[in-house]
Amino acid sequence: MGTTFAATSREFTLRYAGLSFYWAWVFLSFNSLDIVGGVGQTISLVHVASSATAMVMFAVCALCWRSVMGWPAARVRAVLVACGLVAAVATFLYASPLFTGVPAAVAAGALVTGLACTPVVLAWGVAYRDLDARRAVLFTSMTFLGAALLYGAVSLLGPTLAPVAVSLLPMAAALTAMASLWDWKAARVECGVDGDAQRGARAEIRDLVRTALSWRVLVGLIAALFAYGGLRVYFGSVAPDVFSNPALMAGTIALAALIFFVYGVLVSRTSLNLGVLYRIAMSVWALAFVLIALVGHDNATMVFFMASLSSVLFEVLTWALLVEIARTTHFAALLVFAVGRLAVHVGIVAGELVAFALIGDMVLFAVVAVFVLAVSTGFTFADRDTTFAFESPTPAELERLSNAAASKPVAVGGASDVDARIEALAEAYQLSPREKEVFALWVTGHGSKYIQEKFVISPATVKTHVRHIYEKCDVHNRAELMRKLEEAR
Repeated sequence: MGTTFAATSREFTLRYAGLSFYWAWVFLSFNSLDIVGGVGQTISLVHVASSATAMVMFAVCALCWRSVMGWPAARVRAVLVACGLVAAVATFLYASPLFTGVPAAVAAGALVTGLACTPVVLAWGVAYRDLDARRAVLFTSMTFLGAALLYGAVSLLGPTLAPVAVSLLPMAAALTAMASLWDWKAARVECGVDGDAQRGARAEIRDLVRTALSWRVLVGLIAALFAYGGLRVYFGSVAPDVFSNPALMAGTIALAALIFFVYGVLVSRTSLNLGVLYRIAMSVWALAFVLIALVGHDNATMVFFMASLSSVLFEVLTWALLVEIARTTHFAALLVFAVGRLAVHVGIVAGELVAFALIGDMVLFAVVAVFVLAVSTGFTFADRDTTFAFESPTPAELERLSNAAASKPVAVGGASDVDARIEALAEAYQLSPREKEVFALWVTGHGSKYIQEKFVISPATVKTHVRHIYEKCDVHNRAELMRKLEEAR
């Protein structure tokens, strides 16, 4: 057990811990007046500016993911280093006391960070795609715990060193992402002419929203984070002191990570239903608005704690969900994270803008937000969209497969037709009878819904079978699986 713990810790530290730098930068930049300075509403204004350009970048990346996935490793590294450097300089423009009285510099810094940090977080999405379900839950929890520790440590540095430390976080996130993706290999993606590539990308996005990253999840993210965006403006207006309490925010981040860890690793044995925590978080936001309407800002600290805990939990859940979707479907991780992160930013920014418009009547906004939360809770984050299974091939089975692969290369003889090749591959990789049935449909382009209806099984069961097939065949997505079938001649 000690050996396993040491190996897991080493893997996390060497390949995945760098994401903590990104999340620490997010929380410090958009939740700490000690860093941003100015009046309480400055935090929301900086966030709106940064998110505006980030949304443009996420949209561009979603439309151009085929091109980006075809980049050589040298270009990926160069882009990450450049983005980290630019983001560091831009962060310093709004974090340093030297520019507090220069609105143009603060605005420019916020706008540029949205552009520069988007490729960094997408790179981390691609890196996390390789994690199985249990490690995704564990490492996501550890990442946010690391962000909480960094938040507390930077906050203790004082007004002179803290802005410098915050400015270095994007660079650290970019460099560690580059190291994590050091073995990057350009994907072989058919792009065609520009018009065909764009039409293909739009079709892929439509398929993603219809299937893996359901529109119900996207609507739920936008609706729930719309409410949180309004809460941010409310606190900035009537209780800005809550953004100057580093212990409160750091503790909230750590608690959210702990809740997800306990629920995902200790409570859930065979599967994980994120929808439960999503709906609880939405209920907490609704309660926060009710408290605002009833008691005003007399208990601002408690309400802020409730709202912040739910928002961090939303970020944790969404990151884990996107990792699982990217790993268990044929969709590219870059596309999945671009669309998912775009929905997150759209929701928060929409809430902030509407709250600014209703700044004189926050009770009206509270009524609107509670209505949106109540309506969306009924049909968003359905179990079929947010549940994934933990089962994997047994260690003995994987060891047997590994030994077999080491002793001789996989060969499928002279199979010429599709059925024969499927049969040969299933035998070569020792797929179970049901896995072979799912494999035959999945590799020939049938969707999860079709497989569910044909075999009368749940979405989680389909995901489990697909995951087993990927692990046994040593592939990460359907495109690689289809390539194996193509090569089995």
